[in-house]
Amino acid sequence: MQTKIMKQILSVFLMFLSVSVLAQQRNVTGTVTDEMGVPLAGATLVVKGTTNGTMTDFDGNYSLTANIGDVISFSFVGMESKEVVVESDILNVTLNTSQQQLDEVVVIGYGTAKKSDLTGAVATVDAQEAYVAPTASLDNGLQGRASGVQVTTANGEPGSSATIRIRGGNSITAGNEPLYVIDGFVGAGDLSTLNPNDIESIQILKDASSTAIYGARGTNGVVLITTKKGRVGKMQVNFKASSGMQKLPSKIDVQTGREFAEFINNADPDPSDGLPFDLNNLPGEETDWQDEMIQTAPMSDYQLSVRGGSEAATYFASMGYLDQEGIVKGTGFERISLRTNVDFQISKVFKAGVNLSLSKTKSDNNSVDFIDLIRQDPRKPVYDSEGNYTLDNVPFLTTNSATHPLAQNTLNENQTRRHRALINTYVQAQFGGFTVKSTFGGDFLFSKQHQFSPSSYPTNIVNGRLASANINRFDDVDLLNENTINYTNTFGDHTISALGGVTIQSQNRETLIVNANEIPSDGVGVNAVELAPLEETSMNSDYSEFSLFSLLGRVDYSYKDKYLITGTIRRDGSSRLGENNRFAIFPSAAVAWKISEEPFLQNVEAINQLKLRASYGVTGNQGIDPFSTLSTFNTLNTAVILNGVPVSGVQQGSLSNPNLKWETTTQYDVALEFSLFNNRLSGEVDFYSKKTEDLLLAAEVPFFTGFTTTIQNVGSLENKGFDVNLKGVLVNSEDFGLTTSLNISTYKNKVLDLGDKTFIETNRLAAPANDVNSQLMVGEPVGIFWGAVYEGIDPATGDAIFADISGPDGVPDGVYSPEYDKTVIGDSNPDFYGGFQTDIRYKNFDLEAFFPFSVGNDNYNSEVFLTGETQINSFASIRENIWSRVNTENASYPRVGSTSFNVSNSYFVQDASFFRLATLQLGYTLPQDLIKGISNFRIYCTGTNLFLIKNKDYWGYDPDVNGYANTTNENKEVLRGFDNINYPRNSSILLGIDVTF
Repeated sequence: MQTKIMKQILSVFLMFLSVSVLAQQRNVTGTVTDEMGVPLAGATLVVKGTTNGTMTDFDGNYSLTANIGDVISFSFVGMESKEVVVESDILNVTLNTSQQQLDEVVVIGYGTAKKSDLTGAVATVDAQEAYVAPTASLDNGLQGRASGVQVTTANGEPGSSATIRIRGGNSITAGNEPLYVIDGFVGAGDLSTLNPNDIESIQILKDASSTAIYGARGTNGVVLITTKKGRVGKMQVNFKASSGMQKLPSKIDVQTGREFAEFINNADPDPSDGLPFDLNNLPGEETDWQDEMIQTAPMSDYQLSVRGGSEAATYFASMGYLDQEGIVKGTGFERISLRTNVDFQISKVFKAGVNLSLSKTKSDNNSVDFIDLIRQDPRKPVYDSEGNYTLDNVPFLTTNSATHPLAQNTLNENQTRRHRALINTYVQAQFGGFTVKSTFGGDFLFSKQHQFSPSSYPTNIVNGRLASANINRFDDVDLLNENTINYTNTFGDHTISALGGVTIQSQNRETLIVNANEIPSDGVGVNAVELAPLEETSMNSDYSEFSLFSLLGRVDYSYKDKYLITGTIRRDGSSRLGENNRFAIFPSAAVAWKISEEPFLQNVEAINQLKLRASYGVTGNQGIDPFSTLSTFNTLNTAVILNGVPVSGVQQGSLSNPNLKWETTTQYDVALEFSLFNNRLSGEVDFYSKKTEDLLLAAEVPFFTGFTTTIQNVGSLENKGFDVNLKGVLVNSEDFGLTTSLNISTYKNKVLDLGDKTFIETNRLAAPANDVNSQLMVGEPVGIFWGAVYEGIDPATGDAIFADISGPDGVPDGVYSPEYDKTVIGDSNPDFYGGFQTDIRYKNFDLEAFFPFSVGNDNYNSEVFLTGETQINSFASIRENIWSRVNTENASYPRVGSTSFNVSNSYFVQDASFFRLATLQLGYTLPQDLIKGISNFRIYCTGTNLFLIKNKDYWGYDPDVNGYANTTNENKEVLRGFDNINYPRNSSILLGIDVTF
């Protein structure tokens, strides 16, 4: 009886206990997002101390049974884990990005690797940060984003590309641009046709260990671009739109019409016969030609993308439209892009996929030489009395040499259209540790550039000419097949991964050029070239092809995940090179030691990661014309009459050289990587040394060959430098975050050998000077300026005074002589360069500011020389300092008519250092309770090029230029520090939205 009563009491107790437990246990729901409010699909949740857990869905939502007071642990790859106490039924959590993503998977050549396991120098650029503002060309967004990567803008014209040098230049004539690899397709150039919004990640391979897998094309570094892929989950739709205005940050200060007339009067050496101008009765108008040519221009960018998929297939598709009107009238850039990336999981073993990108671009190019804009007579009116553009032969103007810039850009057509299709397909099988993959892709680029000058163009009217046209067609086809096999296995403390592959690539280009003058009709433009007289028409066609066959291999070995070894080898055969040296082998080796994994550092709480790595390798450069090794023949544009029939002929264009071989670069690299204080401070310090041998240069040949030079392997140069990366997480709380990052790089290069020469002339000033101002010299860097050392103006004569450096006997002789008294007067290489970024997060607000900089480099303002000529307007700062009868003691520029400045000299060399606020973006993410049914809604304002700190006396618009970047000059690597007063860079303000459904 007593036992029965006890059972009843126990049953009642257990019933009340279960009710109590059920009362505390509840269904907790919420959303997991990142700092920007973007939902995190696949985040893991576990009730601490139990096996009760779940994962978030595609929208970051979850549902989990838990008790009040339980602790739920939230985690996501690349994010810092967080533990939160359950206090209610709704629990929304924000995860912060891990400040040292040691297990982040990065893309390397022909594979991927954990960041912590890298043995080579690989920099990662956050595409979201690099392209916060719309850009026409991807390379411009890389400036200052990675150490060792020097990016110089060619000019500010919409669609223009930048010059990229990774750890300095390695060649003189064979090219220094890095190799671009887009979704595995090697050699995909023309970045203006690609949509930055499609990019998932960018990795930059810098040392020989990481680039040797690309062999003959790895010397200048490799930029790996990976576009976005699909993800398992329901379809996600993203829409981005931004629009704003662009303007010229600041004008060049030139003379007004009255100042110009005063200058001409003061320059008159003998005013007794009367001055050229009556200042009280000046003809013409006050025209500010910069105001006439430069405008406030609109810019718009629209992006729509979808991604999603199932276990069987995932997809990403996008469409983009960029419309950028140039700040210079008559210029602009337009791009339409489409992309589809699809991956199919055919079975547990087989997988296949296709990446397809289609794009169409249109560039209305600038036709104006900006130095002519500066040189314009300010008294010249824009329009005549009938509203037509003023002709060049205005009677009262002191010069008629300058064209009408506004008419040049608005009447003349200078347009480039490009259509591009880039496709890469793959089939992959994975079984028993093996992965076999075969890819086939094609890059098809069709370009048409046309120029048309109507008969109504002022210069044509003055010269009595009809319309003229020029049409260039370029059809490029690049085909690539790659087949690789990879094996990975772990046994005990050992992990090994081996890669082998064979690749075949072919490229061909067809060119057609048509020139026609005296076209009798303006109405149909370039579509009427056949109306031109036969004697005013010329045509030229060209065809070139190139092929590359390669075998490649790589082995990665790890012992206890502490000691890492990588060995790479590639054998390339190129049709570009001579038959005696067509094949070459490029090896590399690297080691790394994770010091922080050693027992003696396990208890040092301040050290999260410490890794020492070193590498050695050899890479090549085959960047010469496809037929450089062969004797070539050119057809003649003129013909002779034989029996009344015009017959054209051919002539030999070059000598053969079957012994041409690769330029080879040997590189050593040593680096220390670290992460300290709970990953609050991280970074790396990297030292490298590179030597390039067998430079491809034009060497002299005996006169009896009929030629003066031919391409040969002569010469060598070296680069040495440091790359430093630092990142600090100063504050990282739930409501507030402050992160800063800094990268600084420095390098020194030197020409070691030029064959049988000690110097090679590479550039001359324009007439009338025609004087050498740049050359290669043994023992000096590539990119020096050469000339006389300017010391001032002789107050008595108004002529320039130059330093007496030497003489016939090797000592100063008291007289300046061009033969003995020229020296190095400047260097276009910086002392150091880099980028600084600050990210601030406060609740739903975010702010990003980015500052690239360069210090210690010089520019040669050769075009400024032309503005000192008589009766041509110029920079006000120069005119104010020209010697004249009223300014003899304080002059810094020779008198008008003096020929003393017809020599390259240091007066035209200026400090080109700069520090720029390149981008500033303020954003706000709307709270979830305001956007029901929308995953994320962010509004933002972006400013570009908002301020620039530079030498206050710098003559040009911006010292961050490369005047010869877009030219075909074979010495443009040497001439990168020349400022030709090109199209100026704009500043902009844009408003935008970013919505995810």
